[in-house]
Formats: sequence, C-alpha cells, structure tokens
Amino acid sequence: MITLWVNQTTSCQCGSSLADVCGEPLTRLLCHCEICQSVYQQAYADVLIFSGRDVSLPDDHAIEFRRHRLPPALTRGACPQCRMPVVAFMRTSPFHQLAFVPRANFRPETMLPGPAMHIFYHRRVADMDDAVPKVDGYFPSETSVLVAVTKALLQRRPEPVAHARSRRGKR
Repeated sequence: MITLWVNQTTSCQCGSSLADVCGEPLTRLLCHCEICQSVYQQAYADVLIFSGRDVSLPDDHAIEFRRHRLPPALTRGACPQCRMPVVAFMRTSPFHQLAFVPRANFRPETMLPGPAMHIFYHRRVADMDDAVPKVDGYFPSETSVLVAVTKALLQRRPEPVAHARSRRGKR
C-alpha cells in the first residue's frame, strides 16, 4: 500500500479562503447526496477525508460554517467571497473529528488517492461510467464511509518525524 502524505495550503476557487493540510488522506469519496449537489453546485462532491488534526485554518479566516441538516452532520465551511466549499468538519467522538477537503482545492499536480466509492448513488443526477464501487441508500452509504474511515485509521502508520515535529510547534 502506498502512503500519500499531503503537505500544502489548499484554497477555494477564488483563492480567498485557505486551509492547511498536513497528513495522510483516510479515503476519497464521490458523494451524490442532495446537500453536496447544492453546496458544490455540481452533480457530486469529490472530497478527501483527513483526520481533523491534519487540517488547520488561519486564525484570521473568514470561512462561514453552517450545518445543512440536523446532527449527525457535517459543519460545512464556505468562502464568503465565492461561496464555494473550503473544508467541512464532523465530530466523531469528544476527542476526534474528521475533515473533508474538496479535491478541487488541491493543486492539480498533487498526488492523491483515487476515489474509493460513490456514496448516496441513488441520488445521482447521471449514471457514472467508471469502475468505482457505487453505494445506494442512506444507511449503506453512511456505513460504507464509517468502515472505510475506521479501517484507514486502524492501518495508519506513525507520522514521519518531520511531520510530528512540525505539529509540536503548532500546539
């Protein structure tokens, strides 16, 4: 298994809102839910999931966060200028959260894993002609994501020494 560490500042489409990402993606999803279709203004969202500790925002950020449904739900952050997604967070326990970063916010040359699955595929706008697994239904989609993230967290390798040192300076 190839580990892809990411260490870069991502930005929304207009470049006004930034997020620093320094870590290993847990998984990559193509989400066809109606909320993602509305927020991303396209047929599906292409997002990478990181541990919440791997994503930080500048102290002076102006990102506007909101929930689009009752919990459990993502708290989605959008740029106040272009209104496009910057990052979303979801608390999974009192001591851990996940961060969802749109693929479009990374530089095109960034090496990232391919999508692991299409979720909420029953809400798709159009059929996808690819070999990526497709998951229909709310509970099957949620369960598939939970399994993929849990598996990735359990298989996680120790942080590279330089990465661990850079974190100590930020705390």
